[in-house]
Amino acid sequence: MKFVAPRILLVLFCVLLLGPRLAGARDLGWQPQKTWVFAVGVLGWKHSDTYGSFPVKNRRDSTLVNFFKERGVPDSQIVYLQDKQATQARIDAAFTEQLKKLRPDDLLIVYYAGHGTKSDEGNDVFLASYDAGDDDVEGWSINSIPGKINGSECSRVLWLIDCCYSGQAGMAIAKQLKGPAYAAVTSSAASESSTEHWTFTEALLDAFRGASYVDLNHDGTVTLAEFAAHVEADMNAAEEQRSTFEHTKGFDPETALAAAKPLGNSRIGDRAKARDSNGDLYACRVIDVRNEKLRIHFIGYEDEEDVWVAPEDLQPIKQASYAKGTKVEVLWKKHWYSATVLQAKEGVHLIHYTDYESKWDEWVPSRRIREPKS
Repeated sequence: MKFVAPRILLVLFCVLLLGPRLAGARDLGWQPQKTWVFAVGVLGWKHSDTYGSFPVKNRRDSTLVNFFKERGVPDSQIVYLQDKQATQARIDAAFTEQLKKLRPDDLLIVYYAGHGTKSDEGNDVFLASYDAGDDDVEGWSINSIPGKINGSECSRVLWLIDCCYSGQAGMAIAKQLKGPAYAAVTSSAASESSTEHWTFTEALLDAFRGASYVDLNHDGTVTLAEFAAHVEADMNAAEEQRSTFEHTKGFDPETALAAAKPLGNSRIGDRAKARDSNGDLYACRVIDVRNEKLRIHFIGYEDEEDVWVAPEDLQPIKQASYAKGTKVEVLWKKHWYSATVLQAKEGVHLIHYTDYESKWDEWVPSRRIREPKS
């Protein structure tokens, strides 16, 4: 009997010390040993005259891949094709090979960051591989990807896309009548261009890291639905874009992505606008509060640009709104085109270009819209 008490004390100590972490890990909707990651990040292209390059400093795609490695996803279950590695032939070959290895109960995470282009018919979107633009190389067809995945044995697919017209993924999974359960979160609508900033992927990292302000109901868990709501608010505030979230039956939107950190102050997570060192206004988020000072992070920008400000330095985010049916002009590649507003939602508008077919209708931010000049 003399050994019972020490053992009980040891068990109690472990529960008190590790309990929250063990409980959080046990409740997660993804487990490292059953998670597979297929990530493609292209920031520079062979045909640079067609696909403009993006800054490579502090690229978030590699940070996302490293996150999964640090959380215990085996290297053998991660494919990461970056820039010149991401030719269409290599993407197709590597994806096919990974799909063969998936097992029942596995989760496949498919991620892409780069350029997206519409098909000529307007009913598909191509994720630009490094050599997109070569003869017979259009890119990675979004519509084709679920069909390839359906032949695998995995049970769930989480599809994350950070590029123009990426909302096509939601439309593609909605058509799936067989195969695994799908969820897709994207940086823009199927009819909308996207920013070159890392706003979407930054929000994704916030969610997987368990940032307190992503836990919207403050129950200690960040869910997929909460991430979708968080990124929607970030994309609207910082980029005036409509992110999308779709899922098929069988993929629970309340799937837990992370155990959430506690919220240290009620102001943490607040979105506003503030001036940077050059005096320009940008959307920001409060990330810390000390002695009546607020530390802010400019959404989608580098951490080294975080600064402490006074509460009065922040301004509310206000976005112009145009009513349905309003005749406007829309900026596209330095030219203004006549258009009509079809829908409006929190700073973004679905517009129809007067002289073009409806397949080119798209969501655009209010900053690209003006009243017609007389």
